[in-house]
Amino acid sequence: MTHLVRCLIPAMLLGTLVVACGQAQDDKKEQKEGKSVLRKGEVTGVVVAKGDNWIEVKADGEEKARKYVPHWRGGNPAQGGGLDKKMIAELKKIPVKSRVRMDWTFEERPRVEKIEVLK
Repeated sequence: MTHLVRCLIPAMLLGTLVVACGQAQDDKKEQKEGKSVLRKGEVTGVVVAKGDNWIEVKADGEEKARKYVPHWRGGNPAQGGGLDKKMIAELKKIPVKSRVRMDWTFEERPRVEKIEVLK
């Protein structure tokens, strides 16, 4: 019986490793083929710092805060592009130490989709 267990456990671990590697290769392949894998989520936490065009939120249960910025809109700066002005205005209204709920996506860095102050 113990011989069976000793053989079975490594086989199961090897199988798990093969499946995980295959999934990682599929993700890389999708990115190379131009199919972007969109990372997004919702976070609830406390605003710990903010600047003119960013906000830092420490999510519930997390040890470290994460910095979020608005989306870029309108092309290059020479063509009038820049950070989303509506979102910058919303971020400026939110005081530090406020409790917020925020939707985000990852495009080069974490980006704010929507933010609301919780009571």
